[in-house]
Amino acid sequence: MQCDKCRDDAVLFQSYSGRHLCGRHLMADIEIRAKRSIRAHRWMSSGDHIAVVISGDKKSGALLSFMKKLTADRRDIRLSAMPSGGAVSGKSARSAALKVAALLRIPCLGALSPDGSLATAQESITKIAQGLSLDDIAQGVLAQFLFGDAGRLVHPWPTGSSPFPVICPFIAVPSEELDLYWDCQGTGIDLVPGTPSREGLQKDINAFLEEYSPRHPATKFALLHLWEQLSKWNAATLPFTDTDGRDSGDGMHGMNRFCCGVTGRGS
Repeated sequence: MQCDKCRDDAVLFQSYSGRHLCGRHLMADIEIRAKRSIRAHRWMSSGDHIAVVISGDKKSGALLSFMKKLTADRRDIRLSAMPSGGAVSGKSARSAALKVAALLRIPCLGALSPDGSLATAQESITKIAQGLSLDDIAQGVLAQFLFGDAGRLVHPWPTGSSPFPVICPFIAVPSEELDLYWDCQGTGIDLVPGTPSREGLQKDINAFLEEYSPRHPATKFALLHLWEQLSKWNAATLPFTDTDGRDSGDGMHGMNRFCCGVTGRGS
């Protein structure tokens, strides 16, 4: 199949837009949506030092690559990488994360610990960037309703161990597209897919959305817009974990405790 914009070979069919896109135009489309999210949420401002959490998967690699491109000509914004356990655990995850940071020539800070706190004090950080995708948001929002915790979308739990706002530029981009964004970089670094594994009810929610969405392509976007309307874009209400507070398998170890009580808006 050919790209609808340039007639090169398409790498993806966007069911929600009805377009076939090649790698180059898919990357451009993703970047446009990510920039739109940043502007709408006012997630960047002059003087920021943004730490991008990299977990050894394609989704976080895509985020670091995008953020580097976005800030390349911004001398007033500093970018760093922050290794985390993420989608895969152990030394392989950290090794992959460090390779990505080295390839992109982004300095690394102290790692994000499993409880969501920084392993070392990083007083100059102003924001944390996470690679949450549209799938993560849609599954999380639907889960809050099914778990009976829809109130969290409006009133976040008043806990949290970090003063840093959390920004999520990819909340309007599906995980599959983020994986392709990384593949299209041609880095030669083979990372694991950014689509999280699920268990229990979370697995059932994911299966339901994946079965339902092809017939109703706008479903995940509708859940994203529902979160935006209920939360008024407060990143403290982002649904990261299961209701028991443990890691939900989405690569955000301890991020519920890390994010609650902070705002996603720029100062």
